This record gives sequence, structure tokens and C-alpha cells, in this order.
Amino acid sequence: MSEMPNLMELPVGLSSYIERTRQGLRKRLGGAPAGDLLCRYFERGKMLRAYMVFAASMSIGGDPEEVVMAAEAVELLHGASLFHDDIIDHASHRRGIISLHERLGVGKALVIGDDLLLRAFTALSEARACHPAATVLQAMEALNLLAIDCCRGQFEELCAERWISEEQYSAIIGRKTAAPFVAAGVLGALLGGGNSAQLAQIRLYGQQVGIAFQIDDDLLDLIGEPGALGKPVGNSLAEGRPMLPLIYLCRLTSEDAVRRKLEQLREGECDRDDLVELLEQHGIVDRVLKVRQRHLDAAIATLNGFPNASGVEALRALASRTLPRASV
Repeated sequence: MSEMPNLMELPVGLSSYIERTRQGLRKRLGGAPAGDLLCRYFERGKMLRAYMVFAASMSIGGDPEEVVMAAEAVELLHGASLFHDDIIDHASHRRGIISLHERLGVGKALVIGDDLLLRAFTALSEARACHPAATVLQAMEALNLLAIDCCRGQFEELCAERWISEEQYSAIIGRKTAAPFVAAGVLGALLGGGNSAQLAQIRLYGQQVGIAFQIDDDLLDLIGEPGALGKPVGNSLAEGRPMLPLIYLCRLTSEDAVRRKLEQLREGECDRDDLVELLEQHGIVDRVLKVRQRHLDAAIATLNGFPNASGVEALRALASRTLPRASV
């Protein structure tokens, strides 16, 4: 799979707002625990969700200048989730450097993640400087509910067996992974002045893009290269997480045979190439890519009727390319 270019290269002039968001995050993190170290992680991110905030606002005719604080809030919330995820997954690296809990210890990383969660809502509350208090309150309620939805999806995934149905898998990732994308779109559209129909459309867009993003993550956990991803591969495989390629594989082959293969992988008795060969032998990779494309096509279809062509092009470009996986 080809890698999506840097967000600065997308065909919309939002790079100055992305840089504004980076600068704002530097200031906010300056007073945070281990602030200098946190800045290193945030500087290496591609700001995908911040980009979505700006593009969503622009697509319905809003001013990107007035959603910078929302972009900062979404990135802070995302950063917190990554540090917590790394603890859950026992990940050794994040964005090409040693993961936070490996550097500072699990306890400190947990506290820092909690601190970032609170800073995210503080950042969003400051949007009252350019928006009515009632609108900001609505945005905070939306972000809170979507953050809760993300936590619920994460918990359900941790409780799930590897061999769940595709429907169960979709329900889990529709909360765990898609909720932050929905949040980015909703905050941008809401603070940009979007109406209820536009908010419903951008919700669906974020949901579909987020599901496609998780499908990418599943594939790359199985077939990706750690040097290119900036984080270890095989974590979800090792932790027994439900993954779409394996769900399909078990439908087409003996479940016991697949389980034995995965157990051999865990014990180091065979390498991932054996599993990749099995996936390709049964056409699983191509099938998963087609499913991912259906979700991206569905995302693009929601953009009809949005008034600002530049914003629509930004969202369409985001969903038309392979999602960025070098550093999420």
C-alpha cells in the first residue's frame, strides 16, 4: 500500500492553521508534567485530526481561524489516548521514539495521559473567546460523549475474543477508532456554524473514515514494516485483538489451523511471513482492501451539498488516499 503524503501537501491551504495548532500545543504542553518530552511526541504527529477540524469547518463555510482551539483539544485528547493505548498494548515505541511509559514508567504515563485529557477540555472551553457560550457548551458535550464512546469501544475490544463476528468487530471499531474522527468533524462543523443536516453528514463522514483507518491498522499490524510505521508491528496480533483479516481467514479455513499458526507466531516458531502468505493465498488482503475502499467511498458520498468547494476537496482528498501510518 502506498503511503499518503504529508498533510501539508494536500490540495488545500491549511498548512498555516496546522502550524498554528502545533504552536498552541507547544505553549499548552510547556506547563504540563514532562512537557518538553511530550512536545517531542506531539511534534512527530501528522495532525490528521486537527486537519479534519479545519477542513470540516471550511466545508460548511466556516472560518478555520475560529476553530484552532478545537483542533488543539482534539490533538490533546488523541495524544492522551495514544499514551494509554501504549500501556495497554505493551508498545515499546511511539512515533519513532521510545514510548512514554517505557521512558517514565507506567504510573507517570497514566497521570500524564489523564492530565492531557483535562487540558483538552480546557482548550475547547477557551473557544468562548470567538463563539457564543451556548455553542461552546454544545461542542464540549459532543466531545465528552464521543470520548466516552471511544472508551467504551476500547473496553469492548479488550473484553472481546479474537474470533468475534464481523458485525461485532464493526461495532467495536465504530466506537473505539471512529469516535475521535467523528469528534474532529463535529467540532469543526459545529463551531463553523453548521446546521443539523450538515452535522449529521460530517458525523457519517468521520465514522466511515475512522473505520477505514482501523482496517488499515489491522493490515499494517500484520504486514507492515516497523521502520516505516514508527511503532512496533504485531502488537494487536500478540495481544489477541480481533482483526478483520483474521476474522475473514477463519471463515475460509479451519479455525483450529489458524489458531495453531497464531500460537506458533507467539512462541516464535514461525514468522509473520507465514501468516502473510496464508492471507494472500486465500485472497484476504485484497478482500480487506475492498472493504476499506467501500468505507472510504461512503465517506466521500456524504460530502455532496456542502457549500465550500475547498473544504470539500480537503475532506475528499483525505478519504481518497491511503491514510497516513508513519506516525498517527
